[in-house]
Amino acid sequence: MKKILFIILFISPFLLKAQCNQTLVDIAVKDLKGAASYLKDFKVRLKAQEPRKQQPVAKFSITLSKGQSYRFNVAADKGLPGQPIIQLYDGNTLQGSSFFKGKDYKSFDFPCTKTGQYLVFITFNEGQEGCAVGVLSVLK
Repeated sequence: MKKILFIILFISPFLLKAQCNQTLVDIAVKDLKGAASYLKDFKVRLKAQEPRKQQPVAKFSITLSKGQSYRFNVAADKGLPGQPIIQLYDGNTLQGSSFFKGKDYKSFDFPCTKTGQYLVFITFNEGQEGCAVGVLSVLK
């Protein structure tokens, strides 16, 4: 009985968080269906937005190469309410987003016309709590 209690109290929280990591990466990469090659992933777990505070956001810096076409896709933990949004910025200019005209998409493609540093932002709709993985891949 003590072993079962130990497993429930101490090990299960780690197992539950596993869904927010490698399992989501595997789901996101599987969604590529051979159309693109995996380059990098961005794991995110954000708490819900607190009253009178800015919406939580995860920021990542990446380098992209001119002449390459990239795909950004996202997979979310279904056990949490947040619907992820992945966005790509060049400085202050939005280059692409998985949220467009009020509709959520799993991915977007970006034909890079300038080699340089870009920023990837991942948030959750309406500041909800969420867990997601964004994946950067190069189109074949």
